[in-house]
Amino acid sequence: MINLNYNLSSEKLKEIYLETLFSTKFGSAQGNTVEKEFNNLKLDAPFDKIFDEITFEKIIFKEPEKIEGLITDIDKKIDENPISEKDMEKLKEVFKYKGKFQAPISKFFEDNLETRTCYYCNIHFVNEYEFSEDINDENKNNKDKSRNEFTLDHYYDKGNYPYLALSLYNLIPSCYTCNSKLKKIERFENLPPNSINFDFHEKIKFKLFLTKDCKDLNVEKSKNLEIKLKDEDENKYKKYREIFRLDERYNAHKDIVFEMIKKAEEYPDSRLKELQELTGIPFQKIKKDIFNLIEEDEDLSKKPFSKLIKDMSEELGLI
Repeated sequence: MINLNYNLSSEKLKEIYLETLFSTKFGSAQGNTVEKEFNNLKLDAPFDKIFDEITFEKIIFKEPEKIEGLITDIDKKIDENPISEKDMEKLKEVFKYKGKFQAPISKFFEDNLETRTCYYCNIHFVNEYEFSEDINDENKNNKDKSRNEFTLDHYYDKGNYPYLALSLYNLIPSCYTCNSKLKKIERFENLPPNSINFDFHEKIKFKLFLTKDCKDLNVEKSKNLEIKLKDEDENKYKKYREIFRLDERYNAHKDIVFEMIKKAEEYPDSRLKELQELTGIPFQKIKKDIFNLIEEDEDLSKKPFSKLIKDMSEELGLI
């Protein structure tokens, strides 16, 4: 739903990510890096032909909109050079994410990408938080620790595409609901949120509808409302919306919109101008604070429900 900007031109970001991957050694503390293990794998059949012209960095930093092409090329070579189950396990072991690279990669995202909300739904926070070992023991000298509330979804699942398990642009910060409960390993036709061509946030708008039991357009309760996502192209993001149950999930939070409507009734422009005269605070600042408005150039990924609030503010004529 929200575009994820990794700043693809940042060589520093790539350098830090490689250092993160290379911090995990194979065999021992002085063992091989994952790149060395991959290069060793390429020495033997069938991988010598499958990955003959593909470097480790090409896999790790393949741009989101080009990953599909990489998969097509590799699939073609696999058809020509079949992989045995034993060889497939070797490939999976080199790029093994869970238990080996998961913790350092998660730390990389926490430290460098300032992830705040789920990029698939924009409903849940996925931020890092601090805690102590035992908050109930006041006499214990506890060392603060940190945890994060996000998961990293493999847009192209690591079971079918193990060589993409560590690819930076195949990892989407997401909430547990989107990643584990809804998406699972299902692929869909849209580009991932970190693609330069991903435009869900621009093409899809939340729209407000009143139910049939809403008399004389008088909204008395949130149940009088329905929130729907309307697409300029009805089919472009249809599968995306269905997989993440966006219409159903957002309708469960329509109290947010109901509150905006009630505030709009309580604070018309005339009332806001009165507050401006009383307080000396600029009109737009008062309006922004009361309605929790989203600035035009504000990063929607920083706050939950920011796209809903922005779209509804336009719908209600607040901006």
